[in-house]
Amino acid sequence: MNSPVSTGNSTAVIAGIGACLPPHVVDNDTIVVRGALRTDDTWIRDRTGIARRRHAEPGTSTGDLAVGAGRAALASAGDLRPDMLLLATTTPDHPCPATAPSVAHRLGLGTIPAFDLAAVCSGFLYALATATALIRSSACTTALVIGADTYTTIVDPTDRETAPIFGDGAGFGGGAGGQQEGSGAGAGGRWGLAVGGVDDGGVGVGSEGQSGGAGGAADGRGRRGRRARETGADAREAGGGAGA
Repeated sequence: MNSPVSTGNSTAVIAGIGACLPPHVVDNDTIVVRGALRTDDTWIRDRTGIARRRHAEPGTSTGDLAVGAGRAALASAGDLRPDMLLLATTTPDHPCPATAPSVAHRLGLGTIPAFDLAAVCSGFLYALATATALIRSSACTTALVIGADTYTTIVDPTDRETAPIFGDGAGFGGGAGGQQEGSGAGAGGRWGLAVGGVDDGGVGVGSEGQSGGAGGAADGRGRRGRRARETGADAREAGGGAGA
């Protein structure tokens, strides 16, 4: 049996970040009218901190948003080419097959290993942890981690408890091998943690180094808004979200 490989201080570094948000912004008043909800803007803000969220247009899939975020992150990462793709989502394009291989193909990454990970709000964090473990074990050198969801396809617009909370969007990050004290796209406060995406969070391309990233597709100004503003420029502009 082979001896365990010593990884020293190596870990996963965020090498690139990106996001893809639908252009359609929906405020609380619209949510109330659309679902005939027995509530108002003040009630929603007081309980969730959310003032507005993004909704994808009909025909826009989770895969479409993931591809848009992936392209942005790959451009941010420079010449890194991922050899693994993880897609954190609760709303895949199909129950079977997984959405991740199609996203990898559309990004021009060929037939690299690619799989979906479903853990709802914690999905992006689990995907980051999984990508870090894969990099540290040398199963891959650079991993593309994407969090994407189109929650409006599954949320009941007449349900006051959930309709105001969830939105649509995707975030991305890339990581590669490095050292814990090494630099990356998220190091030094340049980007915060990541640029927001959806309930599952942001995405990153990673190698060994530092990890991080999360975002929200819904914009707000309460407790969640304050948390999301700490994650990057997009959140600072509009506040937090369901996934923050």
